[in-house]
Amino acid sequence: MTPSRIGGMTGYRILLLARIVGVTLLLAPAWVFSLYRPLTDAVVEQQTEHLADVATSVALMLEATDAPLQETVVDLGADTGLRVTLITMDGTVLADSDEDPATMANHGDRPEVVEALAGRRGEDIRRSDTQGLERLYVAVPSADSALVVRTSTSLTRIRALTAGIRDTGLWLLALALFAAVALAWRISRTTAGPIERLADTAHAMASGDLSTPVHGTTPALAPLSNALATLGDQMRDRIGEIERERESLRLVVDGLSDAVLLVEGGSVTLANRVAGTLLRGSPVQITGKPLDAIGLPASLESAIASHIDEAGPATVDLGPDPYQRYHRVRTVPLSGGPTGRRSLVVITETTDRMRLDAIRSDFVANASHELKTPTAGILLLAESAASAAEDGDVANALGFVTAIQGEAARLKKLVSDLLDLSRMEKRPGPEAVADVRRSIDLAISAHHRSASGRGLGLTADLSAIRGEDVAVAMDHTDLAIVLDNLLSNAITYTETGSVRVSVSADGADVIITVSDTGMGIPEHDRERVFERFYRVDRARSRASGGTGLGLSLVKNAVERAGGSVSIDSHIGSGTSVTVRLKRVS
Repeated sequence: MTPSRIGGMTGYRILLLARIVGVTLLLAPAWVFSLYRPLTDAVVEQQTEHLADVATSVALMLEATDAPLQETVVDLGADTGLRVTLITMDGTVLADSDEDPATMANHGDRPEVVEALAGRRGEDIRRSDTQGLERLYVAVPSADSALVVRTSTSLTRIRALTAGIRDTGLWLLALALFAAVALAWRISRTTAGPIERLADTAHAMASGDLSTPVHGTTPALAPLSNALATLGDQMRDRIGEIERERESLRLVVDGLSDAVLLVEGGSVTLANRVAGTLLRGSPVQITGKPLDAIGLPASLESAIASHIDEAGPATVDLGPDPYQRYHRVRTVPLSGGPTGRRSLVVITETTDRMRLDAIRSDFVANASHELKTPTAGILLLAESAASAAEDGDVANALGFVTAIQGEAARLKKLVSDLLDLSRMEKRPGPEAVADVRRSIDLAISAHHRSASGRGLGLTADLSAIRGEDVAVAMDHTDLAIVLDNLLSNAITYTETGSVRVSVSADGADVIITVSDTGMGIPEHDRERVFERFYRVDRARSRASGGTGLGLSLVKNAVERAGGSVSIDSHIGSGTSVTVRLKRVS
């Protein structure tokens, strides 16, 4: 598109001329206004200062002369062209340059005189009672405060002076307006041509022709023409960058684990790779189709259709579907597109998270049950002990107290195991190292008494690592928990025989095996013994104060350190638990 032309002049030239003249005309009222009220106020203020200076000078001159006051005042009035009046402290007029003081009334009530009698300069504008004319009055006290010297001038004189200045200002304004119009005309003629050529080039670029050359312009417009040429080059580069960024965005969106759809006017304008997998088609096949024709599962399509027109973001959880899958659908409204309202749809499969939530819920329920049992037992035993004590049955009361101690110890062990599980939710630091030999010695020492009490042998076979320092990449507390629980289980479920800890190592791993000669674990229970709160023999476990968390703690601690744990067991011949950990050289 080229600039429109009217009568040989382009619209740009007319606009430039109109704006320059418009700005000038916009300033003209301010100039005219200043020639009236502000100008008058300025002249009055100037005359007031002049009258004050004259009055002060007269007061000083009267102190230095012995001439009659009336003659002196008349001479001063003739010299200055002002009316000069001398007034006593009681308001009596002693002398006046224009009138006979004997015929003048007392001036003690005049506003300017009242101010001067108070020791300040007084000013007033009013009609003179003596002359019948509007005058400007200024009064000042003499140096000895014996007299008040008042000077005044007619407002007619001030107005005449103001009118002369105003006429001059109006003539200057008219001349300035004429000069502004002439200058605007010249500027519009000399500047519009090159600018119009630049505008033609800009229009061509805007239409997509980035190869349009920039024609020569005036030196003043050279920076603009150079900038326009540079702009064309930059636009070509930017378009290339946008294409590359678009491709990068496509790669990023395709790399997301969620299905992403951009819906505009009811049709899909963008889909990523995961959306294609969900809909069993490529993103290209999906793009451009209506939302109800891309093959979404009925539940997802209904959820998107219900929320896509809402004013704000919306999130809805769906599932399970017939395939036991769960999904979360989030719709986010975007600014309108060329073909209608746009919305971003993100579909996330939450099946794994829902499964973990179910596991967590089961854990909380089991933990609550396990905590409730010893708590209820402690309360019941406490009530029984109290009743026995009231009846004087000291033996039963002491028995109940002993039972309370057992339940409290069990509760303490359960809470301790839960805290250990919570702590193991985080991975240990890379600097975690545990000394295997020392940890085994401490564990053997800690369980030696309980093993002896059951008539069991408790030994450690370290012959495979004799003369070696063996350390593993594991928190030493975690290793202590592993050994403590494995030894505790082995001793608890072994009636006769022995419990043995053996260690072997190669260049990469350390293998710790805890073996017993106990009852063994049935085959159908071996896959579940590492579950939290699972017990093979619940009666024996509760009687021994077990919490059902021991092997779960062992598995969590070992996997937390990047190791593995396995069980080999045979009914009636014992169980071996093998822990494999990464060795630290």
